[in-house]
Amino acid sequence: MKPVLWMVWCVGLSGVLLVYVWGGVDVVRVGYELGVLSGQKAALEQERDRLRIQLSQLMAPDSIAREANRKLNMIRPDPQQVILVPVRADSGMLRNGKARSLRVAQHMRD
Repeated sequence: MKPVLWMVWCVGLSGVLLVYVWGGVDVVRVGYELGVLSGQKAALEQERDRLRIQLSQLMAPDSIAREANRKLNMIRPDPQQVILVPVRADSGMLRNGKARSLRVAQHMRD
């Protein structure tokens, strides 16, 4: 075989092997990145679930009432303090297409 042909054959074979090895290394690198990202995704989903539970606990009426009492010194009004205010149909405060009364607590001075 001629030396030039032999050199072209060796360079071509080396190029093919280089591309093959490079592809294998790239597959391993991408697999590693995928594993890291999957772990991050699982951690974020767990954090999201924890925050959803915390939000539902904070939005519970008992929790809101407790915080209103603790932070704002708010208390439930006595039944004689509550008055019903009729709501007009054109006010935009309809429930299921029906006008309803609005419950309002009035402040009773001592």
